[in-house]
Amino acid sequence: MNLESKILSLINSKREGDYWDFKREPHENNASLLHDIICLSNSLHQGKRFLIFGVSDPNEGSDVVGLTNGQNGRKTQVQFIDFLRAKPFAGDFRPEIELHTIDINSKEIDVLVIFDNPVKPYYLTGDYKDRDKNIRANFIYSRTNDSNTPIDKSADIGKIEKMWKQRFGLDQSPLERMKLLLMQPQNWVKDIGNKSYAYHEQFPEFRIDFSNLSSITESYSYLFANPNTHLGDATFKYHSTTLFELKYMTIDGMLKYIGEPDVRMVDKHKYDICYFYFNLDSLNGIFHSFLNEGSIDTSSRGHKCPFLFFTNKDHQKQFDEYLINNPELINDIEATAIAIQAQKQMKKNGFDFHPDPILISKIKRIYDLWNL
Repeated sequence: MNLESKILSLINSKREGDYWDFKREPHENNASLLHDIICLSNSLHQGKRFLIFGVSDPNEGSDVVGLTNGQNGRKTQVQFIDFLRAKPFAGDFRPEIELHTIDINSKEIDVLVIFDNPVKPYYLTGDYKDRDKNIRANFIYSRTNDSNTPIDKSADIGKIEKMWKQRFGLDQSPLERMKLLLMQPQNWVKDIGNKSYAYHEQFPEFRIDFSNLSSITESYSYLFANPNTHLGDATFKYHSTTLFELKYMTIDGMLKYIGEPDVRMVDKHKYDICYFYFNLDSLNGIFHSFLNEGSIDTSSRGHKCPFLFFTNKDHQKQFDEYLINNPELINDIEATAIAIQAQKQMKKNGFDFHPDPILISKIKRIYDLWNL
């Protein structure tokens, strides 16, 4: 079900629930806005949550009243992100959000999508006050059915215990726990490149074994100052049980460790358009971030990484549709001097890869512009 269909079904239900909340208009009070976001973020519901602006309260019929351009309090996605970034969240764990504007019966509504990440509970380490509303430091708020925890109280202890269990993976399988622990690279004992293993500091039964590296050549190798590229295997274990295996790589002459990017052919029947990418909610994307201490920046010595990074499969699908609907962009955008030189060097060495350095660099530039 796409987002529009999902939101329509929630509106038509004529009620609110533990993962969706209607607001007739944007908040006038920022503390009230933050309270609503935290409550939805800490809901025990498994899946995305929705703060829906432009729909009246169920007591008023859950009617689509819509929003207007420049309406007081209406925010863009960047403004929502900046708003959350400026707040003193414990551990710097902040709700991950996306803003979508949907047209329903010729009326615009805004849907703030809040992702279900396993880092609950979200709470502040300092008070945040706006006029008569005050978010209290170290208070943990949540949502039960259609009701938020009152702003002057904390959630029930039972709910709070479940949130902490989720954060530490105590309610998950070893595979799910490994995925969660990889999202905390600072808590691992590792010296990648010098030691053939790594293990979690608090839970040493979770470990990674790294194989020796073998020399390989890829088209993107030539986009770095040193085209030497290497590939190895990473085995993820719980005690002596292998949970899964992934590839890891070095680029620019072993200066940078990365995961092995996936390759995507957008539509081989219409347009021969390919790119290399990571989905950041996949095991491979999480492992890539782990190798870079939580960062996805794989630039090296001034040479920018040619890989695309997607938040999830929906994000990637939107970009693929954009490429399919605008194939002329590939020809319209100019190749960089680095990409042209890389292609010449690759062919000089007797290789003819597809996608070639020029194509993947062009698509990377298109992606960067689209993603803004």
